[in-house]
Amino acid sequence: MKRISIEHAQPGQILAQKLTRSDGVLLAGQGAEVTEGLLRMLARMNIDSLVIEEEIKLSPEELEEICRNRVASLQVRFVRVEKLPVTAALKAALIGKARRERDEALAAMVPEAEKGGEQCPA
Repeated sequence: MKRISIEHAQPGQILAQKLTRSDGVLLAGQGAEVTEGLLRMLARMNIDSLVIEEEIKLSPEELEEICRNRVASLQVRFVRVEKLPVTAALKAALIGKARRERDEALAAMVPEAEKGGEQCPA
């Protein structure tokens, strides 16, 4: 979390804490995305700062390790029920989601990066 002035806030940042008026009325909830409209409203209300989520910088190797750990955890969690069609589909969907999130994070780091490299285990 980091408190920043409204002047330094950028659309797309995420609020780390709810934002309220001095009388307690909720303006935006925790996890809300900062928008141009929200910034204009806050400026009109003389609110001078907000608390945003800090971006966590991970290396491609760290992203791969996180993905491998998530897949390994899913393999263990589904070991007793992997022969049931519904749970097998759920397991496959969760593993696919882990890989997509990894791929999206890698693409955001270096848009032209190859998405090959080390693969998460099946």
